[in-house]
Amino acid sequence: MKPELINVLICPQCHVSLDLQVHEEREGQIYAGRLRCQHKGCEYPISRYVPRFVDADAYADSFSKQRLYVRRHFRHYLDDRSGDQLFFPTTGFAEQHIGSGPILEVGCGYGRFVDVVQRQGGAIIGIDLSTHSIDLAQDFVGLRDNVHLIQCDLFQLPFRQAYFTHIYSIGVLHHTPDTRKAFAALVPYLRSHGQMSIWVYPPSMKTSTDRWRPLTMRLPHSMLYAFCIVNQGLFSWIRGLPGGWRFSRLIPGVGPGPGRKFWLRVMSDFDDLSPTYASTHTPEEVHAWFVEEGLQEVRMLPRHTSVTGYKK
Repeated sequence: MKPELINVLICPQCHVSLDLQVHEEREGQIYAGRLRCQHKGCEYPISRYVPRFVDADAYADSFSKQRLYVRRHFRHYLDDRSGDQLFFPTTGFAEQHIGSGPILEVGCGYGRFVDVVQRQGGAIIGIDLSTHSIDLAQDFVGLRDNVHLIQCDLFQLPFRQAYFTHIYSIGVLHHTPDTRKAFAALVPYLRSHGQMSIWVYPPSMKTSTDRWRPLTMRLPHSMLYAFCIVNQGLFSWIRGLPGGWRFSRLIPGVGPGPGRKFWLRVMSDFDDLSPTYASTHTPEEVHAWFVEEGLQEVRMLPRHTSVTGYKK
């Protein structure tokens, strides 16, 4: 944790400032310590540089397990720049505004888009509920300038309201128990005239996966991981043929393509088949959420089911 982050954080239960106790510093940052609420004395640990406002992964448990497997193959992710092509079409953010104020990513995973924002000159806070996800992100991007990473629940954020100039969430809110409520929980933290963008699964994207997931999400994670390896090993060549994408209607799996290395495809399949929650939503449905929460200039973006809007 960078020392200046204490000026941003509040107790998510009491909504008051926190006192910082430093136990160990490394690299000029706080490696271990404790945050203590000034009202009721609620305490939150800082471990491995990360402030932790939850003590369990809750509904993100499958992603924590997935990140353990990702760590085995993380060298294949280090040169993946697909996030650069996805970020702006998915968020609708203007490149020249990235450095205009604090940005929040909800569900940062291993830090794929935190990396993009930081390289574009933005100051960003990435949050994630999953222990192994946030630890992987810390190893990947956490020590960089203008990057702060926090383990917390989006339904109990440790920030003052109306703090962020930009908030985005890419492929995460549909993994909560209630996507609509998760979206609404974020709006109060956006500044006046700030921009918010989300992307969630469209129904057409998960037709085959949704048939399989009632079974696969109940498998031991080691067994599902093995299935994903075998699935890619046996059938990638079919999916790579002209029209081969149709095979995934029968057995779901990511097809080969530029930048889609074998282990990235395996992890993507695991990510699709393991979650307890993975709801789908139409662009019109998501657009309506923005309007209902009072956001303005709401528009659909080039990436299907990506929507953006501004706070009054």
